Amino acid sequence: RASSCIIRRNNCILDIGKGKKCKLAFGSARKFANSVEKMVPTSYAALREMTQKALIQHGAKEFVAVAVAEELCRAEKDGDTEHGIRNLSSFCSLLRTTPSTRSAEPDVEETSDAVIKADAQGGFAHPCLHVALPWLMDTVWETGIAVLTVSNCRGHIGTLWGPLEKLAEAGLIAIGTCNTPAYVAWPGSTKPVLGTNPFGFAWPRKGKPPLVIDQASSLISRGHLAKLAEAASVSGDSLPTGAAVDKLGRPTSDAKVAMEGAQLPFGGHKGANIALMVELLSILAGGSLALESRGDIGDAESMDRGMVFIAIAPDFFPGGMIAGARAELLFEHIRAGEGTINDIKMNSSSEYLEDERDPDLVHAIPRLPGDTRYKKRAQVDTNNRSILLSPESHRDLLALASVKL
Repeated sequence: RASSCIIRRNNCILDIGKGKKCKLAFGSARKFANSVEKMVPTSYAALREMTQKALIQHGAKEFVAVAVAEELCRAEKDGDTEHGIRNLSSFCSLLRTTPSTRSAEPDVEETSDAVIKADAQGGFAHPCLHVALPWLMDTVWETGIAVLTVSNCRGHIGTLWGPLEKLAEAGLIAIGTCNTPAYVAWPGSTKPVLGTNPFGFAWPRKGKPPLVIDQASSLISRGHLAKLAEAASVSGDSLPTGAAVDKLGRPTSDAKVAMEGAQLPFGGHKGANIALMVELLSILAGGSLALESRGDIGDAESMDRGMVFIAIAPDFFPGGMIAGARAELLFEHIRAGEGTINDIKMNSSSEYLEDERDPDLVHAIPRLPGDTRYKKRAQVDTNNRSILLSPESHRDLLALASVKL
């Protein structure tokens, strides 16, 4: 019995109170409990130390290891396991096979008053961004708007969230794009020609964490698909309608089959158009076309990814002085909305709350992008909770950190 129970889509129960019956809207309580029991608690400091050690053990210079570990561990802290420690092995593998990733020092230069070009020199994107983002911040406060391009980087990029959040924390509005290997077919086709091509946006907020949007232009991200494919035999989870097709172009809900076929953009041609826009910006930045990648699971290691970041200083624009207050008004109205579970049952932008008056009715509570991520981060930063690693990720972390080359 509980007074309220917020229920999320991925078979989880959160914030269970006292005094009233609580029901699961999705999944099984036993399945959830069993999965939590198997997780390995790790402090953020220990996770960061072990991750850096693993990277250094595989040949990374300290500045490379620090930048990559920050990205992977931040993702784990935020609950974004798809971009977290499960990707450490691919970084270590690339460090062993590609010397440039171990110590490449980025080359950053201004090509005009408002355009900055960053060459990762065949290394990872993360140390390059550590150098280039401060340069972008300094420039935009002089010009009002400035662009950073990043090219010649290898391996797993992670998310656009990290750099976008840093820009917004500096008081800037930011837009970011990045292409990926060819996983996505154009609507009506069966051949992958575009990447999942994420795009993002960040808006600074006074006294609050920035609003950050970071999403793929495919219906689901490649990381999510890969995670579902790995767990398919255990969880039985299936793909949503319209997420992918098999090799013959037939719709499929099987994640393993989808990995061998092609993903689809969200919203048909609308998502495809955004993926195309990101692709074109990426080649403008000096990156490869998605279709020039090999197309297998290791293709990100060989592909030259192209990233574009646009920073905007609000004070240079007509509404800049009042834009923040007007945005907060909009956010308040978004949060004030409410619907029933029958109306927006699968809306990932909502949390679900049992109705106090009717136990059989569940309400959807709208949330802003990033609310869940910030909540999970606060549990680690403020409440000093451990990060829960999957047994597989924990085992890989220990093994990789103990390797001596």
